[in-house]
Amino acid sequence: MIRVLASIVLPLVLPTMLYLLYAWHLGRRARARDPSGGATPAEVDVPWSWLVLAGVVLMLISLAVNFVDTGAKPGAHYEPAHMENGKLVPGRTTP
Repeated sequence: MIRVLASIVLPLVLPTMLYLLYAWHLGRRARARDPSGGATPAEVDVPWSWLVLAGVVLMLISLAVNFVDTGAKPGAHYEPAHMENGKLVPGRTTP
């Protein structure tokens, strides 16, 4: 579950979260300067297409890194987890 969250969900949501945090900060600064209210440009014009594109690019990068960085070498033999002398031996790959 953490792997799915870290490699798919987080890269898709992170750009939007950062932008909304930035827009909130700009709006707070604008309201501090002009207490009469009114929407700031950062609160009105949300560049959704750029946010989605940035999220998809980050997701593809994380999936590519996960694809290249995980797994065993070709021809490796997987030994599943098993019990030896009453102790659990975790699964592993051997060349």
